[in-house]
Amino acid sequence: MDNVNFKQLCNFFRQTACVVSIEKKDDGYGEIRIVDGNDAYVNSFKGEGYVKHDFVPNSIYTEYLEKNLNFEEYCYRSAVKKELLHSYAYPEHFKVWMHMLFVPIAYETEKLAFCLYIMEMNEIFNPELLANPNGNMYSNVLNTTLQLSNTADFKQSLKNVTREIRKNCKAQFCCILLVDDEKKELTVLAEDRDLNGNKKEMKYYMGDNFYEIVKTWDDLIIRNGNCIIIDDDKKMEYIKEKDPLWYESLNDGGIKSLVLFKLKSGKDPLGYMWVSDFKVDDTPSIKEALEITTFILGSQIGNYLLLNKLTELSSIDFLTGLHNRNKLNSYMNEILASPDEDIALIFLDINGLKKVNDRDGHLAGDSLIRRAANTLIGVFPENEIFRVGGDEFVTILRGAKEQEVIDYIKLLKQRAKKNDVSFAIGYALTDKSQDMERLLREADAKMYEDKRKFYKKN
Repeated sequence: MDNVNFKQLCNFFRQTACVVSIEKKDDGYGEIRIVDGNDAYVNSFKGEGYVKHDFVPNSIYTEYLEKNLNFEEYCYRSAVKKELLHSYAYPEHFKVWMHMLFVPIAYETEKLAFCLYIMEMNEIFNPELLANPNGNMYSNVLNTTLQLSNTADFKQSLKNVTREIRKNCKAQFCCILLVDDEKKELTVLAEDRDLNGNKKEMKYYMGDNFYEIVKTWDDLIIRNGNCIIIDDDKKMEYIKEKDPLWYESLNDGGIKSLVLFKLKSGKDPLGYMWVSDFKVDDTPSIKEALEITTFILGSQIGNYLLLNKLTELSSIDFLTGLHNRNKLNSYMNEILASPDEDIALIFLDINGLKKVNDRDGHLAGDSLIRRAANTLIGVFPENEIFRVGGDEFVTILRGAKEQEVIDYIKLLKQRAKKNDVSFAIGYALTDKSQDMERLLREADAKMYEDKRKFYKKN
């Protein structure tokens, strides 16, 4: 080592470059040191994100950087196993795109192996750098994810994508998990498992504390660059030390290996994607494949969620939070697809709304409408209540008999009286769901007759 000028070797490169030494051990590797680097590399420690700022040659790398299992894995594979490795990533703590090469060095000592680490940083994403050395893997991933475009059934197509990713990675399980931090909810958007293996569906592993486990993943990803890789006992012990709750969950699920990435649409976090129980010799190519996959999928899933949100908003009455007439129309079409089902339709109109508006103003009128809506929510299933006009509501009860409808109306009148609301009510029933238009007309006519009686009496 004393006869090799590693500093001079690094100076041949314009990009930041350093030589890393790996202590060889029978069970893997020991200390990892930064032997020397060019001026660009040494000066890079003066920026943010580093533990120390004054570089001393041949120092253990954790004196300058947070411990990073992904960096260790790549250095080990390059130096000891003589693999030429490439990575293009966006580490959360640096907030820049990093293009990295790990080049094996033939020179070794009895105890040490070496690799050259070359790195270039840029704030602008360059899609050409995603074209990794494993052309087949890249082609498979690209073809798999692009089938999401122009699909009528996005969720089914996403299910197909997870199946192809799992097969391409030769893994037992692949999952896409969405995280809603506002509601503290987790949703399995798509998953696929090897039916010949021993893995169950994700819902069997999502206990009461699983959201709290998921919230620890961000910190682990930041510590290790842009993903979490577990492919040996050393990394599993690292998880046990840093996140014992997740370690227990991994053990309970029988997970032996895992690569996990964060899913984002632009800068907006969506959730996570991972594959588990794969051939660990394929870890670098699987990591590269998922780097590409999560980048493409994040955009696709973000667009899908946005479209769903817009569709949902177009179906919501903003004053009451109930479904609106648009949603009623689509709901009726859904009912038409289920012939020979008992249907009850109740048409309701708020009595006295015009008088309140004229006397007290529209704010008082809006308050009455919201009070009426809350009264209905307290009686009927919320997903079957629709505000179809200024003071008009419809509720549809599937599978309901007449006596059940009468009981609902009786309860509604009791609740309405307590809430200082009065409804004109009409209902109609059928055992043929194709008669929905007739139901609407019949219930509407009965409601107006009820309203006429109310105003005559009052």
